[in-house]
Amino acid sequence: MKLNYLKENKILKYIGGVILGLAILSLIISIWLGVQESFRIVFGSVYILFLPGLVLTFAFFRDKEIDIIERIALSFALSIAVVPLLVFYLNLIGMKIDVINVVLVVAIVILGGIGAIFWKKEKTEKSLTKVDNLIK
Repeated sequence: MKLNYLKENKILKYIGGVILGLAILSLIISIWLGVQESFRIVFGSVYILFLPGLVLTFAFFRDKEIDIIERIALSFALSIAVVPLLVFYLNLIGMKIDVINVVLVVAIVILGGIGAIFWKKEKTEKSLTKVDNLIK
């Protein structure tokens, strides 16, 4: 139990460091642009170009199956592939392309990926308990 808490705490420190780094980058960019615009560019780029792919890589691959460099590269590639395709198909069915719709589509992709991760984890745990019961 204590080991899991330390691992989670380490992950939270890492995430906090990344957010702090992005905020500092936004403040540096705000020298040339406005503060609000620089924050929107930096955090919006991460939201559109990285997060959907990151969630999908965790849904497709287990933790130890690929290393962090491959995960980051696949995150960018999947995000660049999936988000424009979904927006394009929504445009084909008649939805207007604007900021709100794109943000909602990306949020749905992220939440769907998180749901797939939990479903996959639950399915794996159930199969492991079945195997344990067969062994006993």
